Amino acid sequence: MKRFTLMILLLGTCAYLAACSSSEAKQTVHPIKNKTDISIRVATDIHYLAPELTDFGSAFETYVASGDGKALQVSDEMTDAFLADTAQNKTDILILSGDLTNNGERKSHENLAKKLKTIEKTGTDVYVIPGNHDINNPWARSFKADKQYKTDSITEQDFAKIYEDFGLKEAISKDKFSLSYLAPASKDVWLLMLDTNHYKSNMQLGSPQTDGGLTTGTLEWISEAAALAKENGAKVIPVMHHNLLNHSEVLRQGYTINYAEDVQNAFKKAHFTFALSGHIHTQNIASEGSLTDITTNALSVYPHKYGKITYTGENALFHYQTGKVNLEAYAKQNGLTGAKFASFNQKDYDQFYMSGYGKAMEDLTMSDDFEDYSDLEKEKMANTMALNNLSYFAGVAPPQSSGLALWQKAPTSFLKTYVLSTSGKPPHSNDEWTGK
Repeated sequence: MKRFTLMILLLGTCAYLAACSSSEAKQTVHPIKNKTDISIRVATDIHYLAPELTDFGSAFETYVASGDGKALQVSDEMTDAFLADTAQNKTDILILSGDLTNNGERKSHENLAKKLKTIEKTGTDVYVIPGNHDINNPWARSFKADKQYKTDSITEQDFAKIYEDFGLKEAISKDKFSLSYLAPASKDVWLLMLDTNHYKSNMQLGSPQTDGGLTTGTLEWISEAAALAKENGAKVIPVMHHNLLNHSEVLRQGYTINYAEDVQNAFKKAHFTFALSGHIHTQNIASEGSLTDITTNALSVYPHKYGKITYTGENALFHYQTGKVNLEAYAKQNGLTGAKFASFNQKDYDQFYMSGYGKAMEDLTMSDDFEDYSDLEKEKMANTMALNNLSYFAGVAPPQSSGLALWQKAPTSFLKTYVLSTSGKPPHSNDEWTGK
């Protein structure tokens, strides 16, 4: 049980740790009077893959090479490096905002939960929600030699059981329509952990559903949860996997939450000022009116950023900034040897670069629109795509490249639109934000 919630007393018929329905969210909580400064870390899209599920053979290598740049070959060590740094920096609260596992493998969930138990013993309280990859995922696989094999996924009930110690037991209110819950992480800061995923039909569809949303019932529950927090003088941080606001001119459908305006209006009525999200894998801070949505770079992809939030109780101020996992340094410090750790930083960059370059070259080669382009021109355009892609995911401005002019004159296509949308300098820093 979390050290902060041990000091919170619930009155009325809704017992502490019980699964409160939406109508039960109005119970009274007596907070601690003394204000507290707290440190929070947020990571998203860990896509943890248990090492027992792969022999790192040809099937696994092919899978990684054909993917979206996840550094799955060091998934276990990357997670350990992040958690070790979190513990060493005496973090009060750790938030994981979904896609905890690669494709919902039961073994991956169970291994990750064991790691989270270990970090909680160091004094860090952990809170989790699922992502679209985590539950009822028909893509759950293990890898051996040159073949993939189906492996067990988990259900919604399994998720609640495996991760019950990481938020669900501490919840003072639970949504009856999803795995969403309200948890008093401290007396001043409460976490509204929102399950925005659609996973009930995954097995019938044969793939994990990418888009997400919130039901009308959940939106009503959010209003009640916000009122409960207000009665007790607590600030609320909404956390969800899908994005509250758009973080790309191109990548919106399936990333920004469905019926986003309804969710935004619910947040405005609740007087929420910012939310934490993931899913899109990029480091990006978007603001619209009174709302800010901070989506943190996926821990599993270059450059492996996470968020660091400090809350100052005296002026009720949140300050967000990014950190970055340095796996190469962690490996040296912990005596980890092997080819995958040698010059990891450069190889990691190269892997993500080639992920974008390869996709661009495939499109440029296969499309009739580019049949009159020379091989050199295609190479320049693919290079621009790869560099822009690297910078977009890192949340920084891309370097100048000779292929940009070719893209500007190229026929209209999805890839052209994406490249041009990632070519400019961000209007503000995506690595830092301050607000109440």
